[in-house]
Amino acid sequence: MTSARPAATAAAAPGAPRRAGTAAFAGSVLEYYDFSLYASAAATVFPTVFFPGSSPFLATVQSVATFAVAFLVRPLGGAILGSIGDRIGRQRVLVFTLVIMGVATIGIGLVPSYSAIGWLAPALLVLLRLLQGIGASGEFGGATLVAVEFAPEGRRGLLGSLPAAGASFGGMLGTLALLAASSVLPAEQFFDWGWRIPFLLSAVLVGYGLWLRIGLPETPSFRRIDRDGGTARTPLRDILRRQPGSVLAIVAIVTAQTGFGYFYLVFVVSYAGNQIGLSRTDTFVGLLVAQISCGLLIPVFGWLSDRIGRKTVITMGLVASGALAFPFFGLVQPGWPLGLWIAMFLGNGVAASAIVAPAGPLVAELFATRYRYSGMGLARELGNMVGAAGVPLLAVQLAYAGDGTTALSVMLTCLALLGLVGVLVATRLNGPSPDAEEAEDRAPVA
Repeated sequence: MTSARPAATAAAAPGAPRRAGTAAFAGSVLEYYDFSLYASAAATVFPTVFFPGSSPFLATVQSVATFAVAFLVRPLGGAILGSIGDRIGRQRVLVFTLVIMGVATIGIGLVPSYSAIGWLAPALLVLLRLLQGIGASGEFGGATLVAVEFAPEGRRGLLGSLPAAGASFGGMLGTLALLAASSVLPAEQFFDWGWRIPFLLSAVLVGYGLWLRIGLPETPSFRRIDRDGGTARTPLRDILRRQPGSVLAIVAIVTAQTGFGYFYLVFVVSYAGNQIGLSRTDTFVGLLVAQISCGLLIPVFGWLSDRIGRKTVITMGLVASGALAFPFFGLVQPGWPLGLWIAMFLGNGVAASAIVAPAGPLVAELFATRYRYSGMGLARELGNMVGAAGVPLLAVQLAYAGDGTTALSVMLTCLALLGLVGVLVATRLNGPSPDAEEAEDRAPVA
């Protein structure tokens, strides 16, 4: 066992951790520009373009549902792509995810409106959204593993948080592109063709991302087990047999993490515009505040997790998220956009970023290298399906079902409690690596 560490270390050339972190960050920026652009458009554009004639409630539900449908295929996509990544390597899967995401996003920018082709328009939208979901299902996990498996001990939290920061900045770029088109063009032209420009521009970004990732080397951890014949033949079966408790713990944590994140980024944007009556520009600015602050603070919380522990930082974020559940809606009031911006900064920028920053490195450190990608894909994407798909849809139902926001606040409190249960389970399961040869490949996750 002692001989594996030098081999793995020697495989990483000087500067490799920095290059891997940069590639993981940049790739996630490009990939989540595509994915998050859809979230912004689903809340502001698609109800008008693809679901005209519906009531505000029905149009919002239909639009948010097309956003959520991608998460329904992500557990399957994450499990399959993760299994492939555990058998043939991380780098090839990351190239594939970027290609499929680019094709889907450009396609969305070319889909005719409902007024042009009728029901085929939302049908094509859903199909392309499903392709986006497949691409995203292998992206975050693979990028996180590349960063963590190249990182020196003591910096895995910082470098492993970079894909999450990249996702936030990618979302920011998507929002800025849509905001620019919305601000420059009259409303009629924006809804007619202007919203398509940011989707089509992703072709340039994806081309750059491919150039970056094709030159990315395989991680030292995977090269070591591949050289020694230690790759798993059935990684999904192995992880479910050996670490089912860890899978369930990560599902609970990620359900809370993505539930909070997409509650702010999808539901609150729609809620502030459709029910509170804030302008499209005000809601776009609120979205930018959420994304910029989250992107800036994620590396800070990742660094902090290297100092005080992953689960400690995640617990801080969950407690803060639960504490904001009721005060949040007191800040989001008609005629007061500043309140929305403050609420988005506190909710998504501070509390949610404290959850997401250490979550990726925690997952990577809980599972052995031989089935780590499968564990990341399966557990994280199951949590994504429940949190990111279910929470915004449930929030829409609760918002329109009653006169107040109490039910929404209770929902957020329950999310925080679910995440804390996941942290507790992960803490009790925290112990030696399930494979002895992986013991030197893990950092403490206290």
